[in-house]
Amino acid sequence: MFSGRFDILGRIKRFPSGMFVLTLICFTGSVQGQPLPEILDKQCVYGDCDNGRGTMEIKTPVGKAVYRGSFQDGELHGYGRLEEPLSFVEKAIYVGNWVEGRRNGRGTYWDGKEDLYIGQWRDDKRHGRGSYFVGLMQWRENEHSGFWLSQNIENYTGEFVNDLYQGEGVYRWKNGSRYEGGFFANDKHGFGTFYYSTGTVREQLWDYGDFVR
Repeated sequence: MFSGRFDILGRIKRFPSGMFVLTLICFTGSVQGQPLPEILDKQCVYGDCDNGRGTMEIKTPVGKAVYRGSFQDGELHGYGRLEEPLSFVEKAIYVGNWVEGRRNGRGTYWDGKEDLYIGQWRDDKRHGRGSYFVGLMQWRENEHSGFWLSQNIENYTGEFVNDLYQGEGVYRWKNGSRYEGGFFANDKHGFGTFYYSTGTVREQLWDYGDFVR
């Protein structure tokens, strides 16, 4: 069965610009459930939607979701692309790997608004190494590489554990400032280095989101 579990990616708190605020900026990565709207009907319109490759249309109250890709035992399994209606004008897109109806492996998720994630997944959660971009006005598939986005769009690039920033990572702001260091459960944790857009470099120590020195 098609699970219909698709999460909105965590958002990052924004603060007014300034050196002190940038130094103490904190993060949030809470995930709110964004299930596929009520499924009214499902139809295999092309190929083999049981064990093979095909196209499935999923009718919902706000529009038609379309999945094109691989199936196994009727589940989304293998590589595929899901276009999911969020409203009558907004659509979320996931392109990547699936295992038994869940996002697993490498994939790209556009939330239909302004956020994009490219990286590893496990059981429908960001898990492994990835990049989370915020504030994109629009996104077109294959228009820019992940490296270009990481250098030009505000983003976190690093390790994720169960949808949280955790491990070593880099957070980069649009003005060029960036923080490189440890994270735990979406907070800065351990040693890190802050690179200001002015060229100043400062070593820092954090304790679960609290600035130590």
